[in-house]
Amino acid sequence: GINRESATAIIDYIILSITVLAVAVPEGLPLAVTLALAFSSKKMMKDQNLVKHLDACETMGCATTICSDKTGTLTANKMTARAIY
Repeated sequence: GINRESATAIIDYIILSITVLAVAVPEGLPLAVTLALAFSSKKMMKDQNLVKHLDACETMGCATTICSDKTGTLTANKMTARAIY
């Protein structure tokens, strides 16, 4: 069977691993988000979508329809559809 000392050692290892996770996750989270947005920006660039700000990838990644003017740029927050093809 398992003696008391090895059970205590296993519990200590579990507590230590939870502590390391609790400390490491907040430190690496900003880096992980930045890397994910950079990869999204690169992917959108392959689709010929110029991204100037990384946080725009998060917003535009969920869009199903993008309305733009004749030059293909988004110039204002107010646009109306005049014709649907």
